[in-house]
Amino acid sequence: MQPHPEQLGSPAHPQSPYAEPQYPQHYAGATTGQHAGPHTPVSGQQRVPVDRAHPPARRRTSSKPLPEPPAGLAVGTTVAACCLLFVELAGLAILVFTGGRGEELGINIGLGIRIDPNGATVALLFALAAYVAAGIWLQASRAFAEAWNPAARFAHGRAWTWLGWLVPVANFWVPFRVVRDIRGAVLPDGQRRVALGLWWPFWLLSGLRVFTSSDQDVEIIVRSVAVVALTVAFIHWVRIVRETTAAQEKAAGFA
Repeated sequence: MQPHPEQLGSPAHPQSPYAEPQYPQHYAGATTGQHAGPHTPVSGQQRVPVDRAHPPARRRTSSKPLPEPPAGLAVGTTVAACCLLFVELAGLAILVFTGGRGEELGINIGLGIRIDPNGATVALLFALAAYVAAGIWLQASRAFAEAWNPAARFAHGRAWTWLGWLVPVANFWVPFRVVRDIRGAVLPDGQRRVALGLWWPFWLLSGLRVFTSSDQDVEIIVRSVAVVALTVAFIHWVRIVRETTAAQEKAAGFA
């Protein structure tokens, strides 16, 4: 007859029946050579990073549905601006190489309207197209910014997205603020790579391209300076549009 086995906690088995079980070390993160602390999240044999265990809160708190980023409109405003730049460069080239005889090569389309290659008629049409394309993109971008970041502040109302470019005197600073606020609502300060201060002054300087003079040499010089400024402004405008669009797509989870 075998003796009755000794109970846990007896002299033969000093371990308490309530002692903590001993788990293998790989449950405590032995694969990394460290012991897990009391607050270290463990998943299988790998520890879960703290930022994944407790992800940061998103900025968006509004219950309104988030509209899609206006990426297509961004392409449209870029193409329209590119066409305007091409027309201005072509007009300047015609003015230089034809000796100011571009008006003689013009075409009458009726109603007293005459399209001249080196005049303001063609450029005005493309400038109007660029204005409409930029206004539509800015309007859609503002709607996205308001839905994504309801706490964002805008210096001007929605109507100034369009009026800011047209109202005299106000068009010297309102469009700059409109673009600044829209971009700032979706892009933090530390992630901005394009300085608006490099775009806006050159855009204002490009307004000299409408200058006309009886002295052909003076007109060529002034328009050349204006077209160069327009080229610099165009480059920075494209970078601003691309940067804002990338931030919008990232906020919407597309990137």
